[in-house]
Amino acid sequence: MRVEGLVKTFGGIRALNDVTLSIREGEMVGLIGPNGSGKTTLFNVISGVYKPDRGRVFFRGEDITGLPPYELYKRGLVRSFQIPRLWSKMVVAENTASAHRERPGSDPLSSIVKRKNWILWEKDSLVRSVSNVLSRLSLGHVALNWASEISGGQMKLTDISRAMMGRAKLLLLDEPTAGVAPKLSREIFETLRALNKEGLTIFVIEHRLEILFEYVERVIVMHEGRVLVEGAPDDVARDPRVLNAYLGSA
Repeated sequence: MRVEGLVKTFGGIRALNDVTLSIREGEMVGLIGPNGSGKTTLFNVISGVYKPDRGRVFFRGEDITGLPPYELYKRGLVRSFQIPRLWSKMVVAENTASAHRERPGSDPLSSIVKRKNWILWEKDSLVRSVSNVLSRLSLGHVALNWASEISGGQMKLTDISRAMMGRAKLLLLDEPTAGVAPKLSREIFETLRALNKEGLTIFVIEHRLEILFEYVERVIVMHEGRVLVEGAPDDVARDPRVLNAYLGSA
């Protein structure tokens, strides 16, 4: 994924100011910066929530600038939000199943004409796929719980389960450990590292730097709508410009 010269303004505020960066296939990259530095706005532009005022977004060689989220999902670019957007009146397994790409009963005609095939597929292939994903994320024991009744950390993992069901190629994560206990926070990042080793490219916003720096291979720092620094976690942690940016925002 590559973005070139992204600009996004809200009234008189320039939330993104000529942002250029790239994420290589197979990387796990962290995105950090003080509050208001433009991190979430960048994710919103990349994922089609906002259209940029200027600049381009490329994914796997294709110009995807301004495409709606559902078109990006079809291409394998999947986004999570800081507050998981789950269907509260559906159980965890149903939330996970909803993201499956190839659903034989997804259009009105096939759901009526081929109803028997659709039901058999759901009872067999879909159940196996969902069970496998939930097992890998240690969510099997809450598979039949309402999404509104699980913990904050389990909600985050359920969000990730939908990305896995959707066969994501690039996963944008906005603070996956926000509001999550430290032990489960590390479990979430262990899960992300395992998925990354299997080939999933991950771009993650995270404020818990002590955890993030253990797992990512590269860190991009934003400040005042621009890319301030990027590099290996240890190098970024020692860079005086990063310290000044965080202290200046306090």
